[in-house]
Order: sequence, then structure tokens, then C-alpha cells
Amino acid sequence: MNVVVRSRTLVVTDALRNFVRRQTQRLVSRGHKIENVVVFLEKVKRKKNDMTATTAKFFINLPGKNIVVQERAYDLYLAIHEAARSAMRSIGETKDR
Repeated sequence: MNVVVRSRTLVVTDALRNFVRRQTQRLVSRGHKIENVVVFLEKVKRKKNDMTATTAKFFINLPGKNIVVQERAYDLYLAIHEAARSAMRSIGETKDR
């Protein structure tokens, strides 16, 4: 599985990249055949207490199907974690069908 982390507004550090890889490994550990995962991270400069300031968007390529999951949160790590959970749920629903 190939994992790509991209961002326009943030500098993608090694810690951030490793956290995304750990979250995407949870998707593979459930036995799904995932070809490629592209994670796009974005932080919008808004008010200090804005609850939707950061966005994590997962583009997941499965054989024969593409899944896009987007989550917003106050913290970037929380947005990545919630997007990974939503991706696991979406992949599980497509596999059950």
C-alpha cells in the first residue's frame, strides 16, 4: 500500500507523516486490499476558537472503487484520527455489500 501525505498550508513533518501511516495501517490490518491512500491536510486561518479550522481528507483506492472521506476538527491529529475511523467504516460497508 502506498501512502501519500500532502498539504498546501502546512509543512508535513516526519511526526505527522508517521501518525498518518499508523492510522492507515489500521485500514490494512482488517484485511482490505487497498492500493493507494492519499491524505490531504489543510489548516484554515480563522478565529482562535474555530472548531472546524483543520481538515483531513482521505482518498482511498480500492480495486474497482474509490472512497473519499473528509473530517474537520479543532486539532489536526484529531481530524486525521476521525477521518481514519470514518474510512474504516466506509470500507467495511463496501465490503459487506
